Amino acid sequence: MASAIQATKAPARKGSLACYRWYPKVSRIQAKAAQDVGRGSETLMTFARGDLFKAARRFVSGESRKALVVTGFYIPKAEHPAAESDGPVGATEICAAIRDIGGDAWLVSDAWCEPVIRGAAKDVLPQDHVLIAPKGDSFDAWLDGTKTLIAEQHIDTVIFIERVGPASDGYPRNMRGINILEWTAPLSRLASLGLHTIGIGDGGNEIGMGHIESYAIEDIVDHGDEIACTVPTQELIVAGCSNWGGHAFVCSLYAMGHREVAGLLDEQWHRGVLANITAAGGLDGVKLVNIPTVDGLSERQYYSQINALSQLAR
Repeated sequence: MASAIQATKAPARKGSLACYRWYPKVSRIQAKAAQDVGRGSETLMTFARGDLFKAARRFVSGESRKALVVTGFYIPKAEHPAAESDGPVGATEICAAIRDIGGDAWLVSDAWCEPVIRGAAKDVLPQDHVLIAPKGDSFDAWLDGTKTLIAEQHIDTVIFIERVGPASDGYPRNMRGINILEWTAPLSRLASLGLHTIGIGDGGNEIGMGHIESYAIEDIVDHGDEIACTVPTQELIVAGCSNWGGHAFVCSLYAMGHREVAGLLDEQWHRGVLANITAAGGLDGVKLVNIPTVDGLSERQYYSQINALSQLAR
């Protein structure tokens, strides 16, 4: 009987200590999401322990209600250049979850990644909730328009997931250490607008990784001294792949009482979004080909982790 009562308990209100009872469960979700696939995520996660709980608690308490969710990692050197599949699935899931619990969210990327981002948002978000930063000199005008949207809609949070940011030399670099500034809009500037900031990443070069001491990334990650992003966020969710980090955030909302997001815990939801991304040209970011896999992981590896995180939340 006690477990049945617990399962239907309403989310904690702002200022309540009740949500801290879920800290052990969310900590298990965080540890599972950080399962290492070869980039040192389990070690890097220890520098941000507790941040998944803090990030989710903001939305459970109502402290955060509306967010920009920023993603898109372009791969210019692939045979058919496009954005990778890691990031857009998790970003779209986060947007859907925030809207499901009564808030609102906008999916943000740049013109290079636009086809894949719009593919991810298909069937999930209205078109006017996909914001695309332009190429070239018109970025500042776009940013001014985004600031207006933030003020009009009372947006309070920006979440970066698998979005590359500047390294110590000021240039965004991919996992191979290659400077990709030419194909990357400076969306890290959204971190300096006074909104609450949350980062999700897996390789050290994503916006938010400035939250971690640079020596850790330099020592653990290949090319870490070249690629480590210097832009911090107030909370950082480190995962084996970033889509797992996005799913961990949504699973934490569920674990802390928001049963409205139950549909997002289903493997088929994730398969559907990934299929749309692939149809739009999205790439496996490790294999650099247009197939419905993520970060070089087999389908079994990838979806077994999605399902394991969902199970921990229930």
